[in-house]
Amino acid sequence: MSLSDQLGIKVVFVTSERLYDHQREVITEAFGCPVANGYGGRDAGFIAHECPAGGMHITAEDIIVEIVDEQGNVQPEGVSGEIVVTHLATSDFPFIRYRTGDIGTLDSIPCACGRGLPLLKEIQGRSTDFVIAADGTVMHGLALVYILRDQPGVKAFKVIQESLEMTQVLLVTEPPFAQQSVEKIVTGFKQRLGASVLVQVSIVDSIPAEKSGKFRYIVSNAKPL
Repeated sequence: MSLSDQLGIKVVFVTSERLYDHQREVITEAFGCPVANGYGGRDAGFIAHECPAGGMHITAEDIIVEIVDEQGNVQPEGVSGEIVVTHLATSDFPFIRYRTGDIGTLDSIPCACGRGLPLLKEIQGRSTDFVIAADGTVMHGLALVYILRDQPGVKAFKVIQESLEMTQVLLVTEPPFAQQSVEKIVTGFKQRLGASVLVQVSIVDSIPAEKSGKFRYIVSNAKPL
């Protein structure tokens, strides 16, 4: 008898925060069943759900999803931008072109499952989850997250880009974390943000959640050049 049969769990549904590949692997191993991702917003409700074939299907029966650039211009399929939602399921106070603050991309290829609903190809994260290098290059915060995740003994972290010249890194650590990891973090961050950037690493006891109850790994206060 498989683990999923023993537990009686057919699928694990996750939502609220971004689901990373390593998290999917851990959850699948722990519960012995597939993981289905869900995407939604506090004000917009559920926006998309993952099917067994892996497609993120938009609930287009009552939601219109658009991808827009910084000026609000609608972007074509395959081009990333901010996810904008029009929710018409409520007659009391419908949301018209509500800007979620999330960055994503619409897919032009139908899902292999055969459903006709439109797809979100990619949900990259919050618009504030992007960092800016000293030379003005904009990159997703994952470029920094991967550096931290690869260090042994890093239990939790938060990156705060105060400016183009200075970035703070808060770490909650446990054995076998070593001082050499701090040096690797500083070196890795400088390779991506710029050799002149000050990278300040601080070991803390805990990292508080945001008012929403979620944990933000990347906060950027830097302004583009």
